[in-house]
Amino acid sequence: MTDTKNTFQPFNSIGLCFSGGGYRATFFALGIVSYLDNVSYNGKSLLSSVKALSSVSGGTLLAIAYAKAVQAKDYDFKTFFKTFYQAFTPENDKLLETAIAKLEDDEVWKAHPYKKRSLINAFALTYAEMPVFSGNFQHFETKLIKQLEQVCFNATDFSFGLTYRFQNRGYFGNNPLYRNYQKEVNALRNDVKLGDVIASSSCFPVGFEPLVFPDDYFENHNSSEYKNLKGLDRFIDGVGIMDGGIADNQGIGSMMLINERMDNGLDLIMVNDVGSYKMQPWQQDTSTIGKSSTVKLIINKILQYFTIKPLYIIILVVGLLLVLLNSMNIFGPTAYTGLYIVGSIILGFGLLLTVFGLVASIIKTNILGRLKRIFKKNVPEPLLDDILTFQKLDISLVQRMLTDRLTSAMTMINDVFLKQMRRLNYDLFYSKSLLKNRRITATVYKLNGQETPYNKGKGYNKDIKPHPSKSLQSVGLTASETPTTLWWDKTDIAKNRMETLIACGQFTACYELMDYILELKKDENSGITDYTELDTLYNALEKDWKAFNKSPLWLVDKLK
Repeated sequence: MTDTKNTFQPFNSIGLCFSGGGYRATFFALGIVSYLDNVSYNGKSLLSSVKALSSVSGGTLLAIAYAKAVQAKDYDFKTFFKTFYQAFTPENDKLLETAIAKLEDDEVWKAHPYKKRSLINAFALTYAEMPVFSGNFQHFETKLIKQLEQVCFNATDFSFGLTYRFQNRGYFGNNPLYRNYQKEVNALRNDVKLGDVIASSSCFPVGFEPLVFPDDYFENHNSSEYKNLKGLDRFIDGVGIMDGGIADNQGIGSMMLINERMDNGLDLIMVNDVGSYKMQPWQQDTSTIGKSSTVKLIINKILQYFTIKPLYIIILVVGLLLVLLNSMNIFGPTAYTGLYIVGSIILGFGLLLTVFGLVASIIKTNILGRLKRIFKKNVPEPLLDDILTFQKLDISLVQRMLTDRLTSAMTMINDVFLKQMRRLNYDLFYSKSLLKNRRITATVYKLNGQETPYNKGKGYNKDIKPHPSKSLQSVGLTASETPTTLWWDKTDIAKNRMETLIACGQFTACYELMDYILELKKDENSGITDYTELDTLYNALEKDWKAFNKSPLWLVDKLK
């Protein structure tokens, strides 16, 4: 294993993690990379020292666009910034509208018969048409990739519940979906479209459906490569792929694996996280329990309509008699046309009700029989009596119980579970002694002026001057309150959240780099003997920090 004391060179080799979180993640990440491009160490920008990327969900939009842009012969960061910025300004951003239009258009799916018609595939097709995301994974072929050495765009598989890694080194996918199938997967990996990778990484549960690998990813289902992969047991039914944030919303685990493959060669891992520490406390349903009716009575009232009633027969007979008696001239010397019409209407109505009652009765009997069999088969006998008591309860009580169960389950999935995963990943990140002096975490809420459960006060470094200004904190607060969506709403536009997110990423990167250097200089065991370049960098950071405090959006205005 590499001796970190002898090889540690600050900022020589950097890894960036971009968390999930919709556009909040995308543009905070854009702020991070744009600031790293703005400052230099040892004569080159910090961004040019970035050798590895790991991204999730919304962060993947920026990561893929940047990683692709770097490969171009005429790459220039400022040009990339303007191109990406312009693609997503509120007046130009048509991602959601275009995806919905594609979903509704039959011709789109005729042109792409290999894809299942779904909203996430409509997004995938939309991403693929955008110049910043066009192309396929071959852009990152190990032998051809420039500047960056390793990239990993994270999703989650729904066959084993593991992180599914679209990466140019290491397992493409994960262990059970790659180790024994390397030949078949490698034959197709470079053909995966970047639009599909973004869609895979960002299709959050409930909001989207899973993509299916390999079915939704490759146009030619008749190729020998596709048939070879599809014929394998693990892939024959398809593998569901969804949002990377389910397993690791910060991309930390993948970056640590990258660092291991690089023999711990990353001198700095910078995690850029817009995940919130906040959660809305679960609220119980406090509605009062009425005396309306029991579940059993309501069900019985509904079921009573699914049978043949005497009234239906009476209506049928009356209509039939009117028609017959009128044809026999009982009501006069001749048959009356009006009576034929009235009788036929009554007869038809009675016949309709009778047939409905007969069919409904048969269906009811069949369904109830099946439900009873399913109930007896799946409910343990000791619980039968307890469950059957529900039919005696008031319907408002049952409704309240079901509401509490549903809302608490959603809170567990969307908040408790994800925040626990976040804590576990950070515990792993900060427990690695080899990463001492090699890690920074930049969070979107760090400088928003709000206290957090994780520190006393606002947690600012007293040695960094000036203290964050009110205007800077205001921009930070606006940025941190951005919803985790993939579109701009009226509130986002009114609050200029796109630019505030970029600015927040920029001044947060500046602050965290200053904090990192100050802590590094305090460590007598860092192995650094000459601080000249670090001091030069710190002075540049300090100058920018003062500028950010006066005008938080100064760098955004300069770059756009």
